[in-house]
Amino acid sequence: MRIYKLFFLILFITLSSCSKEIELDLPEPDKKYVIEGYIENNHYPVIAVTRNSSYFDPIDSNYIMNLFVLDAKVYISNGENEVECFLSTNNLINGAWPYLYYTTNQMVGELDKIYSIKVIIGSDTITGRDTMPSQVFLDSLWCEPIKDNDTLKDLWISFIDPPVKNFYRFFTKRQSRDNYFVPSALFVLDDVYFNNQFFKVNLVRGIENIYSDSTYRDPELGKYKVGDTVIVKTANMTRQHYNFWRTAEQEIYIGSSPFINPVRIRHTVKGGLGVFGCYATTYDTIVIN
Repeated sequence: MRIYKLFFLILFITLSSCSKEIELDLPEPDKKYVIEGYIENNHYPVIAVTRNSSYFDPIDSNYIMNLFVLDAKVYISNGENEVECFLSTNNLINGAWPYLYYTTNQMVGELDKIYSIKVIIGSDTITGRDTMPSQVFLDSLWCEPIKDNDTLKDLWISFIDPPVKNFYRFFTKRQSRDNYFVPSALFVLDDVYFNNQFFKVNLVRGIENIYSDSTYRDPELGKYKVGDTVIVKTANMTRQHYNFWRTAEQEIYIGSSPFINPVRIRHTVKGGLGVFGCYATTYDTIVIN
């Protein structure tokens, strides 16, 4: 036993004496523009244009605001008409994301149409294209109690998935509490396991800021408070739109782990980074009781 103890003591001293502080000189990323754009049925387009940033840059509100590109020329087409978008500051008033974006009141989303965007910034041109799919309607939504908790509930939804291929993203908004529709922590769904079948799922409330410590101290984390009025947005999308959000969410939630290989995000735009996609949406409202 003494021999083993002596061996581990020598090993520890040896490793400690061999330790060396390593300084990494990480290269700056290539400067690129990032698009986060979408159009949904019966709504105007939302197209945010920003610059990429280094992983290790300190982030605060001023830094984020300086990432937005304010002098881009942004165009959207539905295959019949092309219109130029203007820069909107509406979201700055209520703090909704994206704070600054390009839009137009001359075009709203229509089901089954093909939409394309063109973004020109100096000598750079970024393009994107997607198809508006069909809507999928919820059959029902309801609350279920949580054991030993009288103030919070779980929210469930159910629907029959159509026989055609569908990809889903769900959002919720608590009236008078949320500034915008927050993506559900359910992530995105491929109907590969429930195509043309009845499907029900617990719609876990999403997180607005995964990097804030206060988020995880929130007693309502993932749940809904009794008395809240909640609007559920069901969004159907194409495969390429789904693949972007599937890989982006994997990178956001697990990509920072040193034990997991980096995720290759499936960008849908050409000439830059990011996504432009279409959402076929429906809305349902429930009072949590």
